[in-house]
Amino acid sequence: MEAELGQNTVEFSALVRRATEESFLSLKDLVDRSKSMDRPDFDKKVELLKFILKTRQRMLRLHVLSKWCHQVPLVHYCQQLLSTLSSHDTCFTQAADSLFFAHEGLQQAQAPIYDVPSSIEILLTGTYQRLPKCTQDLGFNTKLPEKLEKVTVRKLDTILRSKLLEIAIPEEISRVKVSNGTVLLEVDGEFRVLLTLGYHGHLSSWRILHLELLVGEKSGCVQLEDTRRYVLSDDLERRMSGSENPFTILYSILHELSIALVMDTLIRQVKMLWLGRWKDAIFFELISIGGNSGNTQYSQDGGEPDYSNLKLPGLKISYWLGSNINTGGSDYSLCPYIKIEPGSDLQIKCVHSTFILDPFSDKEAEFSLNKNCISLEKLLLKAIACNIHTRMLEIHMTLCKNDQFFQNSKDVIFQRQVEGTELDHKKELNDCKLDVTESFSNEILQVRAYGSMYITLGLSLRYYSSCKLLCCICFFYRLPFI
Repeated sequence: MEAELGQNTVEFSALVRRATEESFLSLKDLVDRSKSMDRPDFDKKVELLKFILKTRQRMLRLHVLSKWCHQVPLVHYCQQLLSTLSSHDTCFTQAADSLFFAHEGLQQAQAPIYDVPSSIEILLTGTYQRLPKCTQDLGFNTKLPEKLEKVTVRKLDTILRSKLLEIAIPEEISRVKVSNGTVLLEVDGEFRVLLTLGYHGHLSSWRILHLELLVGEKSGCVQLEDTRRYVLSDDLERRMSGSENPFTILYSILHELSIALVMDTLIRQVKMLWLGRWKDAIFFELISIGGNSGNTQYSQDGGEPDYSNLKLPGLKISYWLGSNINTGGSDYSLCPYIKIEPGSDLQIKCVHSTFILDPFSDKEAEFSLNKNCISLEKLLLKAIACNIHTRMLEIHMTLCKNDQFFQNSKDVIFQRQVEGTELDHKKELNDCKLDVTESFSNEILQVRAYGSMYITLGLSLRYYSSCKLLCCICFFYRLPFI
């Protein structure tokens, strides 16, 4: 009887009628008992309260049932889904059992694989020089004879050149060389890869023999651990084997890795500069791609930033902080800065905040990084030197236009101590062994004070204020007349 309770159905109208009748009979019985004069009023009130609570509970249950009745089609649909899933589970179990027994049968029904090429070699030449690959693990010497090795390498070079003509090679790859049965791919300042054919025995797929990163500093290039290099090479081989443009996949992955290493090196270098002798002269912050500054700034108390939310952050370095350090200010928006960030094509771009001139060419200054020998201090010093040159030219032009300062060509003299050509300067900047302070010009401005006496003016690498310079000039210029 208890098992049948969950399966029987009752109409909702019958439940409502039954509840109404029971409530009416209970109320009638309560009224009859309350007419008796023997019972106190307190007992009557208690019975009336119990009746109200019981009737209220019964009406709430009816209300819940009325709400649930609207969901009956959904319940039926869920029951159908449950039945379908149960049948699927049964089918999957039967399929797994069938595959298990089929696997046991296939092991006994396998056919032998005959080594046809080796048989042909023995029949035609009478020798057996090429051992099967399965014997390589035994430690035998599988090196070909010298004559056969040269012929094989020559044929392999021809196959590699033919293979290179069939696939697309990214234009960013600066060097492609085929020699000794291998292909050398190199991107200047990023990576060098040595490849050949034969990934897991597939002669149409590429296999990486050696991988080397060219990103580095003065101390040398970045060295990958053997385990990481093997894992990276295996992942690259697997991705290239399933792609129609394997070299594009190879370049995109290694290029992104190289750019990430460059930005990591720059962030580490700028932190060391900021904590060292450039502490009061620069301020830097990490920016997302597109130039928007995030909440990832190094505070003056030495706190560490959180740039985990930035996939590949850029770097913004402000210099010539002026009086903000002395006055406790933290608004560096008016200071000149240089911004280093990966572009949309993942190429490192160095942009200065204002237009400045290169003192060696008197053209707009261009900034770039030598990825083989990254030196952020050299780049910063070049930007400051170009900015000094530009500001000194502006001050010189301003003084020359003022008749009170400039009456003949010897009143305002702009001296530049620049040695060598622009090409020599670029070579010096790329030389890791050269001191960073030896590659920039020393420019001064001499203003006649009185007679043969001159005031020598220059701009500091650490601080700059053109207004203070002009006031200083005016003060010393008027000094003989006081």
